[in-house]
Amino acid sequence: MAAGDLVVAPVHEATVVYRIVRGADRSAPAVLDSLRSHYERGAPPRGYERRLAVIHMGLSVFSTPAAAGAMALKWPMIGTFIAELNLEPEHGFCLADTGQRGHWTLWGRPLQLLDSIADIVHVEA
Repeated sequence: MAAGDLVVAPVHEATVVYRIVRGADRSAPAVLDSLRSHYERGAPPRGYERRLAVIHMGLSVFSTPAAAGAMALKWPMIGTFIAELNLEPEHGFCLADTGQRGHWTLWGRPLQLLDSIADIVHVEA
């Protein structure tokens, strides 16, 4: 993806995405922290985040639980649970198709993202 190709769009209809999280249920502080961007957590930009600050301020999500699970198995330090997020348009969420097929960047407020969690499942090898 070239920098000029990034298209960020608001969520206009109910959309389901999957986020790798650290924690088995929504009440776990680690789950809320998993819904904060690298920027919000004060982490330095890495990879594509160095070229586009807006990516540093977003969250990686996936279009399928299988894609999220495969990434969690490859990088278990990110988290070993997958949260299903049901995004509703009235919360101001935005998405951009970024990275490999099925990978998206999501922007939203962490507490509203927490409220959008429908389920959290453990990733099995």
